[in-house]
Amino acid sequence: MNSVKLTEKFEAALVYANRLHAEQRRKISGVPYMTHLMSVAALVLESGGSEEEAIAALLHDSIGAIR
Repeated sequence: MNSVKLTEKFEAALVYANRLHAEQRRKISGVPYMTHLMSVAALVLESGGSEEEAIAALLHDSIGAIR
């Protein structure tokens, strides 16, 4: 069981990622792109990852979204 505590840093990364990707959709399903980022962050946490690693998962596509 992963007992990592998610802090304001995680919340800020979640909000930032959502702002960057708000208009994006998954190509095949059409669901908001944020679902992918949240899924990756969940996999990291479920696998014993740290808050910092979960934040990296949320932001792993952010550089491509910055315009």
